[in-house]
Amino acid sequence: MMRPGFKKFVCRSLLALLPVAGYVALYLTVDPFKVVHPYDGISIAPGDTLERIPNKRYVAVEGLKYYNPEHHYDSFIFGSSISSNFTAAAWKRHLPADASVYHFTAGAETLTGIRDELRYLLTHGVNVRHALLIMEDEMFERPKRYEEMPYVPHYDVSPEVSWLHFQRVHFNAFRDPYMLLYKLFPSQWVADKLLADGKMTTIPSGRDEVTNEDSSQGLDSIVLRDPDKFYQEERPWLVDMQPLPGPQPLHIDEHNIDVLRDIAAMLRDNHVDYVVIVPPRFRSQPMAALDHATLCDILGEEHVHDYSGDSTLVNDLHSYYDGVHILTHRCTELIDRSYASQD
Repeated sequence: MMRPGFKKFVCRSLLALLPVAGYVALYLTVDPFKVVHPYDGISIAPGDTLERIPNKRYVAVEGLKYYNPEHHYDSFIFGSSISSNFTAAAWKRHLPADASVYHFTAGAETLTGIRDELRYLLTHGVNVRHALLIMEDEMFERPKRYEEMPYVPHYDVSPEVSWLHFQRVHFNAFRDPYMLLYKLFPSQWVADKLLADGKMTTIPSGRDEVTNEDSSQGLDSIVLRDPDKFYQEERPWLVDMQPLPGPQPLHIDEHNIDVLRDIAAMLRDNHVDYVVIVPPRFRSQPMAALDHATLCDILGEEHVHDYSGDSTLVNDLHSYYDGVHILTHRCTELIDRSYASQD
């Protein structure tokens, strides 16, 4: 028989847990980040003012599962947000007519992330014929940000992330009072708070769910219409930016060498036609010579196209949105130049 004191303790404990259980139930029901209920192939719906699914890694994997049975993807673009404007349409001009392109892109992507995504494709029976890998220096030294909602990898891709861990990270983000407030009473004031914390992102000017690409055409047109006005009003700090001191430090350590070898082995063992592009960065120094040599040694000199030391692009303010992300037409030129040099 349960003692009265213990019974009272159990009752109080259950009462104390009710709010937590209620919040968990609300999370599972509302599914604020659209990562609980089955993915419906739409990451941005008509009328959305903020993205429904801020986690780009989740969208990339679930979008592949949803659309691949119809489109039979065989060509993949990998990289961080810098890769976004290396578009499927620009790349496809250099591929066979029957190639089907899908873009694996995620903010603050790591080299390990690319390795895991490629392994996921190959172990799930996806026929990877072509690959375009966009690798910048920062990719080799980014820390794993597995406790942040926009960056935690998909649990089917990363061996370090379980479904429970993935949901816990998103649930913790939902505990933000601003998130709950926005779901109940959406307003721009609340949205601004969430945008600042990275828990929501603005809707891009265009979205192609089938290729998993956000379009920057709207911003491109603004920049190109009057670039000097754009930079003076929107990026004044960029206009006055001084060349970054050099030379670049080494970024590719022993861990990265192991990951690069894994990537190279998967590409070669599966007879993948691949191109590696190292993009430039505004007024920055080129990739360290030893890092460049390491990339060429592991991935093959004929596959690596390093533009980090292209003095014209490095110093051309009008080639960038923000000093890091490159305008779409410049990315297209880099793809064209890479394939022209290979030919």
